[in-house]
Amino acid sequence: MEKYSQLINKIEWFCALAEAKEKAYGPYVNGPLGRKIMIIVSPDGTRRTVSLPKYLMEQHLGIELKDRDMTVDHWDTNKENNSIENLRLIPRDLHSAQDTKRVKLIDLECAQCKNNFQRSPRLIRDKSNKGSVSQFCSRSCAGKYSRDVQLGKREKLPVQEPPKSEYFKRKYVDSLTPPKDETEIESLASAFEEKYFLKI
Repeated sequence: MEKYSQLINKIEWFCALAEAKEKAYGPYVNGPLGRKIMIIVSPDGTRRTVSLPKYLMEQHLGIELKDRDMTVDHWDTNKENNSIENLRLIPRDLHSAQDTKRVKLIDLECAQCKNNFQRSPRLIRDKSNKGSVSQFCSRSCAGKYSRDVQLGKREKLPVQEPPKSEYFKRKYVDSLTPPKDETEIESLASAFEEKYFLKI
C-alpha cells in the first residue's frame, strides 16, 4: 500500500505542475531535516520558496497562501505522505498546540480524602525514587497522613512503583478529523477563505 501511496503522491505533484500558470521548480531537499521545498517563479520574474505540502495545497485550493498565520499540517505526522487527503490547512498557533507531544497524566485517588486527581508520571517517579508516597491530592492531605502515621492512627503506605510516561498529541483527541472526501475539503477551503480573507 505504501508503494501505491507514493505513486499517487507523485502523480498529484506532476498534475499540479502541469496546471500551474507560474513556473515551479523542485521539489528540492532543504536543510538537515530533509524538508522538501518548491521554488516558484511568477510571470513577472518574482521568486518565492514554499514547502512542498504548502505548494500542493495552494494548487488544490487555487489560491496563494500568503497568510503567515496559516500552515499546512500532515494529519498522520508522516512528512513523506503529501497526498491531499493527509494535508489540512490550519492556523499556526492551533498546529503548535495540537502537534506538540504531551505527557499523559495518571489518574489517582487521594489516600487521605479519597478525591480523584491527576499527576504527572515524572512527579510520581521523583517521589518513588526518594522513598516517598505520592498518593495525595494536596499538601494538606499529605500533612494529615504524616501526622496520623506519627500518632499511630494508620499504617504507613507502600511506596508506588515508578510509572512509565505515555505521550499523546492533542490533534488525535480533539474533535478535528481529517477531511474524508472532495466535498468536505472544498467546504473547509471555503470556511478558511471566509474566516481569514483569503482571496482567489
